[in-house]
Amino acid sequence: MDPLRQFLANPVTLGVAGMPWWAQISSDGTITTSDDERSLGFHVAAEDRWHHGSQESGVRQTRRDGVPVVETRMRVPNGDIVQTVFATAHRGGMVIIDFYNDSPLPVAIGIDRGDVIIESVAAVGSVAGVDLGSEAVSISLGHHANTRVALVPFGMSADPSWFDGAPTADSVVAGWKSIVDRAGRMDLPPGVSGSSVADAIVAARCAWLLGELVDPTDDPVSALLEWDQLCRMGERAELLVDDVAHAVETVARKKLPGAAMAFDAAERILRAANESRAAGDVREISDRLAERIAVRSDSLATAVRTFEERLAAPKGSTAVILAEGLPADWSLQPIEVFHLPASATATVSYAMRWHGLRPAIVWEVEGGVVALRSPELDPNWESSEAKGETLLAHTAEAVET
Repeated sequence: MDPLRQFLANPVTLGVAGMPWWAQISSDGTITTSDDERSLGFHVAAEDRWHHGSQESGVRQTRRDGVPVVETRMRVPNGDIVQTVFATAHRGGMVIIDFYNDSPLPVAIGIDRGDVIIESVAAVGSVAGVDLGSEAVSISLGHHANTRVALVPFGMSADPSWFDGAPTADSVVAGWKSIVDRAGRMDLPPGVSGSSVADAIVAARCAWLLGELVDPTDDPVSALLEWDQLCRMGERAELLVDDVAHAVETVARKKLPGAAMAFDAAERILRAANESRAAGDVREISDRLAERIAVRSDSLATAVRTFEERLAAPKGSTAVILAEGLPADWSLQPIEVFHLPASATATVSYAMRWHGLRPAIVWEVEGGVVALRSPELDPNWESSEAKGETLLAHTAEAVET
């Protein structure tokens, strides 16, 4: 399985960077906390019967914009019950579960843990018709209404007032995006080859921010790529200098697959840390070894970087835009890319629009001088200008109507 698809098949970690307490949500909406490994299931009493997320076929789940704000929909007669779950640092750390009744009739939400905080205490009742455990309660939820519950670290005393000032799901999405987009934003055509991959890359970056990192002893190539992503999102590069040096030495000595992109990542980190001499040494090692080492390794980090390089690939003093050309389902679709690496110090942003059947590109390079090329779309185009626009020679196939 492709590393990005395999990663997305795993339960989603819900947490806040730097906070040791966290939770995970499975594909059926079941939430498990890290401190006691107890679960909170997704249970709904509709007009026909009790519905349990772990047993229902009509359960669909998405991550909002790729970040760890997870929406799970359970089908009930004539509609859905929507569970939206996210973590916040509010009050020292909470996992908030918002239930919304997107159906025409009232339902009851079954809560099978006794240690949750319930916002709408007046709506709480007993559970009838199913055994959800001795601590179970139900929460009445009217048509197009919502209610919230929360989980907090084991042993912490909390009450409904903790919801005062708590962020919304939308604000949490915006907060995550403001961080991960520093590493490069990709607004791509819809579908499995475009926006779905971009969201998966956002999800991977969020996981790395939450500490889901490889052991550099086991996989120094992926470690260098993950550290590069973290630095691009604002982590302090100078704290990684020694670790980067050890990882580079291991990759070079063992001639590991993926060395070229790993060396590029190491050089970016060292330049960001103002370690110019060390960065030059890494460039010398890369020039001497990288072309003789297998290009690919199959890991989440290399899959992310490989896709980024399809959009903007640093090649010495140049950066190649859309090095493999346009996928068939991107043709005649707008594309926007922001702040992807174009060299060890520079980034490139560009937007592509269509003038009839030909693509026009508008670009901006920041942080250094780089020559841009796109030989698959126009073999004669090259520019070292920091900003510009041009109409490329590529001609798309006309869409039959």
